[in-house]
Amino acid sequence: MYSSMSPFSKTTLDINKLYVSSNYPNKIPDEGETASEKQEETPPSKPSSEVSVREESDTDPNQSDEAETETSPTKSPTTPKAVKCKNSSDFSLFSYNNGVVMTSCRELDNNRSALSAASAFAIATAGANEGTPTKEKYRRMSLASAGFPPDQRNGDKEFVIRRAATNRVLNVLRHWVSKHSQDFETNEELKCQVISFLEEVIHDPELLTQERKAAANIIRTLTQEDPGDNQITLEEIIQMAEGVKAEPFENHSALEIAEQLTLLDHLVFKKIPYEEFFGQGWMKFEKNERTPYIMKNTKHFNDISNLIASEILRNEDVNARVSAIEKWVAVADICRCLHNYNAVLEITSSLNRSAIFRLKKTWLKVSKQTKALIDKLQRLVSSEGRFKNLREALKNCDPPCVPYLGMYLTDLAFIEEGTPNYTEDGLVNFSKMRMISHIIREIRQFQQTSYKIEHQAKVTQYLLDQSFVMDEESLYESSLRIEPKLPT
Repeated sequence: MYSSMSPFSKTTLDINKLYVSSNYPNKIPDEGETASEKQEETPPSKPSSEVSVREESDTDPNQSDEAETETSPTKSPTTPKAVKCKNSSDFSLFSYNNGVVMTSCRELDNNRSALSAASAFAIATAGANEGTPTKEKYRRMSLASAGFPPDQRNGDKEFVIRRAATNRVLNVLRHWVSKHSQDFETNEELKCQVISFLEEVIHDPELLTQERKAAANIIRTLTQEDPGDNQITLEEIIQMAEGVKAEPFENHSALEIAEQLTLLDHLVFKKIPYEEFFGQGWMKFEKNERTPYIMKNTKHFNDISNLIASEILRNEDVNARVSAIEKWVAVADICRCLHNYNAVLEITSSLNRSAIFRLKKTWLKVSKQTKALIDKLQRLVSSEGRFKNLREALKNCDPPCVPYLGMYLTDLAFIEEGTPNYTEDGLVNFSKMRMISHIIREIRQFQQTSYKIEHQAKVTQYLLDQSFVMDEESLYESSLRIEPKLPT
């Protein structure tokens, strides 16, 4: 037996005025119904052990209400006066409101559950967002279960919908800012608009504490300076190298060249925005306008490769050429240790150019150890099996890393050409979009982690010096002059 009464109410419980009913109605009757009407509406059922206990007051109902109003002014006027319990073994749901105990019976049938889906979601959301439930939340939990008017229940549903929508918007913004910060670094207008929107959200008086903290954290992430910004930029390095005479190749060690080449390669690679990887813009006629940073990366690769070949062929003495080849191979091996696979391919592809490969007298004097190392490096970056060995190396290495961009561009072109954008039903082909997203996510992972290499101006000046670099035709002419073709 449970009763709904205020602990401070003047109403007393008289045992003589309790009666037992053998039939239990299928629903909780409304307040306006009389006892006779309730019995008429209830269909006859077989006798059972189910009992219903109802409490009657000695005093006049109006007087009882006035007494309760005086002693408990904060009690809700729509609280049901009669509460039935289906079985003594059933537990009722309790909610407390300023000393008033409000109870409701729990139906055994799941289809007739007192709690609606909306109120259950409200309870779960409130518990997840604000920790310990408050009296206000207990009030909301009881609305659907106590038979309150629809307008009060709809008000709580709107509250739940607003909270769920706010949380979703904040989660999307948090993911956008944390995972794709490049969007805000390159677009100051977008950054200001998002900050303005979040500041407007924070001033919402109905915003919960955790939601306000989440919005403030996003603003802090947008406005704070990135520690990685202390690294020198590519533009600063190029500006320092302009108008300065570079020191010769012999004045730099293989370690210095490898480190500065890795620094340059990564600075060029990290500047590529992910928008340029869509639509195969690098293969179009207007590629310089659509994908300028991919084209800069390609030009940098070719410039370094031409510089290596030119450095080897500028030496008239065969021993000097052998020394240059062995030193560049050592640079390539150090770059491999630094996870700069782009530089490994820059150097090995330069050694395989026809102008260098045909120098038989030079290659005869190259040591066996150097030749074995060249074979090892070439197998690593070989295109056989769709760059099988290089993919395995990238899979097992931790950033920072400079991958070979051409491998990813080949993958993207293969997906774009071989898979349609829409299915046969006219729907977006999300399978294709996921494949493209996976490749771009891997590229972004390597772009976001920078090398902690100190810049050495004298070495980068040499690597960026194009004063002695020859084109393909000049390289081959120089190769023929050094080692003329043998007469047949």
